[in-house]
Amino acid sequence: MRRLFLCTMGANIAPEKNFAKARERLKTLGHAHYSRAIYTRPVAMQSQAQFLNALLLIDTPLTALELKQQFNQIEIDLGRDRDDPLSSQKDRPMDIDILGEAQYDDSWQQVPEYLTAVIKSLRPLATELARDMEFSHD
Repeated sequence: MRRLFLCTMGANIAPEKNFAKARERLKTLGHAHYSRAIYTRPVAMQSQAQFLNALLLIDTPLTALELKQQFNQIEIDLGRDRDDPLSSQKDRPMDIDILGEAQYDDSWQQVPEYLTAVIKSLRPLATELARDMEFSHD
């Protein structure tokens, strides 16, 4: 069964380079569609380095748990120390999170405020992809 997840990705250590590497790795997990990437200030952490952030939709056969495990591995492979209990408060080469399944409004309500400007580039596509997935199951 295919699923369509709404996710975020962000990096503030070599962000352009790490975005490119993460996107290559994400290709192996399913078909991904990205919003435009934007630079934002760090949230809930002390850092001088801005984050490059984007939303993404990924059409994948993986469950949410399987997908999150793959996201964590990508983060680790790019240099994030997920064993550090303070890793969420430090600069990072990549952070990829699942907000939820894209066909549900609750998922879109989880989009961080600093990324709301890019929702309009993905929301119509998510509706279309979810509809196509629904029809392919019939």
